[in-house]
Amino acid sequence: MCPLRRVEGHRAGPSALGILAPPGRRTFLILRPRTLAWDLLLLRPGSVNIFRDVPFTEAERLAHELLQALRQWSQGASGHVEEVACPDGGGFWVRVCVGAFSLLVCDRQPGRPYQPLTFPDADTALSAAAQLRGILRPPDDIEQEVYLNTLYFQQPSERPT
Repeated sequence: MCPLRRVEGHRAGPSALGILAPPGRRTFLILRPRTLAWDLLLLRPGSVNIFRDVPFTEAERLAHELLQALRQWSQGASGHVEEVACPDGGGFWVRVCVGAFSLLVCDRQPGRPYQPLTFPDADTALSAAAQLRGILRPPDDIEQEVYLNTLYFQQPSERPT
């Protein structure tokens, strides 16, 4: 049994994992573990720190494919969380590779552009990676809620009826 259980966004609990595609002609694919202060952004293929922006319709498709890759990882397919030394030698990043997807941990700061989150040392990055691993690939006896949000980024009172 897969420990990832899909739920509707409005029913997702405080420890849910979200796969988000903000509205716009071009957008980013965001993986949001609610229990952490970080988001993970999809990287361009072959890049270590350039985020992949895609047409909104492609982001919706990629969100479903990412969910499938996470489910397959929890059932034994390829995937890992790794600590990566920053190119300038000034700390470490944490990257998730699952299926064809590579995502980089970023600090969540509403209203500000995403930037890779730099951890000061390898031990801090290892600790962050372990936390992420437990959410993205939970043990079989723990059920992790996952929701997709590719439609609603407004407050419920602002949504069209």
